[in-house]
Amino acid sequence: MLHPIKISIKNHSAEVMTFVMPSTLDSFDSKTFAEQLHTKFRVKLTGQDSVELELFEVKDCETAPKLELFSLGFRGPHSPRLNQQIHHFEHEKLGSFELFLTAVGVDQEGLLYEVVFHRFRNPQS
Repeated sequence: MLHPIKISIKNHSAEVMTFVMPSTLDSFDSKTFAEQLHTKFRVKLTGQDSVELELFEVKDCETAPKLELFSLGFRGPHSPRLNQQIHHFEHEKLGSFELFLTAVGVDQEGLLYEVVFHRFRNPQS
């Protein structure tokens, strides 16, 4: 799994060069997730069994042309309640990646979670 890594190098003339290594998520956009609506994602928990979440919503938001803003709605079991933090996700088609997940509600079927993407668009988008 690739993680974004920022490396800054200071050379002899005190210039700083910064490199950002791409992440798997860089290639994902709202359409990537919309194609996976109503599929299951496994969230790995330390020292516990994985929790299965269903992607029930992908919401695109209007924003500036150079920005990308969308959210993902997940539904999981009533227990355990996942903490607001970065979680390791696994999906049959999308592979493994990490997302920051927040609990946002509850309904009769389970707990509701949200993931928000707010970033600069890729130049090729």
